[in-house]
Amino acid sequence: MHYIVVRRADFQGYDLLHKAFGQKVPVVWERRHSERRQNTHSSCKQERRYINRRGAPPASWTALGFVVVEREG
Repeated sequence: MHYIVVRRADFQGYDLLHKAFGQKVPVVWERRHSERRQNTHSSCKQERRYINRRGAPPASWTALGFVVVEREG
């Protein structure tokens, strides 16, 4: 199943996407408030993440404020 995730507080974009695709594809808000991981530089803590697994956001997220995702289930 596909979903359209809209950037938080983009009311106009949400409304436009919901009117255009809401009957066939669920349109939902982005749930994240901010980045969860905090960048702490402490000498006593060992860095547990050696690489950043999260890639760059898709072009549609940056340019248009939404992304289409596929979710199993």
